[in-house]
Amino acid sequence: MVVEDGWCLDVLYLPATEPVRGVALLGHAMMVDRRSLDLPKGKGLASTLAANGWEVLLPDLRGRGASGPSAAQGADWAYDDLVRYDLPACVAAARQRFPGLPLVVVGHSLSGHVSAAAEGAGYYGQSPDAHVFFAVNMWAPSLEPLWWRRRLKGLAAWGLGVLVMLFGRFPSRWIRMGPVDEAATYMRDIVRFWTEDQWKSEDGSVDYQEGLAEVSGPVLAWIGVADRLLAQVDAARQWTDGLSSAPVDFRLVGRGDLGLAFDPDHMTLVTDERARPVWLETVRWLDQRLLGSSDGD
Repeated sequence: MVVEDGWCLDVLYLPATEPVRGVALLGHAMMVDRRSLDLPKGKGLASTLAANGWEVLLPDLRGRGASGPSAAQGADWAYDDLVRYDLPACVAAARQRFPGLPLVVVGHSLSGHVSAAAEGAGYYGQSPDAHVFFAVNMWAPSLEPLWWRRRLKGLAAWGLGVLVMLFGRFPSRWIRMGPVDEAATYMRDIVRFWTEDQWKSEDGSVDYQEGLAEVSGPVLAWIGVADRLLAQVDAARQWTDGLSSAPVDFRLVGRGDLGLAFDPDHMTLVTDERARPVWLETVRWLDQRLLGSSDGD
């Protein structure tokens, strides 16, 4: 699929079982690719949704998988490119392929706030009917209530910037933070959001934080108890509070909730098969909010 600025994105399709309930567009986090959303393969989050009647589309955002070239190959892109081009093109293609079906964006970390930014900025021709957020928030000092975590995040942002200067990209693989290196401009944007305490487009013309109030469809937001920095519950709730026009179902989950046998963190909320009770609860939530039923296998 070729998006408006000419970049070609690769999208994997997992067909739904009958009866078909709707379309789920699953978006991955930074430093990873779409494989993270179906682990173990055939039994992960994506396959669980498909097995419960959801037509699943799994794009690789630019710079990873078959949506290259990659940052390691010298490619560069900005956060704004994901907001303005990648996810809007994916949603439009999903609407075109499956007309008349309800569509939900299921975003893990990066793809969650990118989709919220895209809707708030008016980049979707037709907005998703709902969002499911897994471990989604935005790093900004004003969204972090605790001083010591602000200090820690500030040091982390400084470290990100230094690594980008040294390598000309963010070397996720070299420092073993993920299988996908990130582009220099994109990582500078992430650092800029923190240092300027503003979640805005590079030219300042689009305020993504203010745009959260334009997101109107129902939102289910999951946070794992063991996610103590990347999407810690207090900061995540403060970011989610910006969705002032949307009915938000905010859920913190840990051992014992929904029958969970462990405390999920930022990644294991979507990558650990033990989180399956959360995934099945997501199916039930979608059935209730979009289809008016409580069925779910």
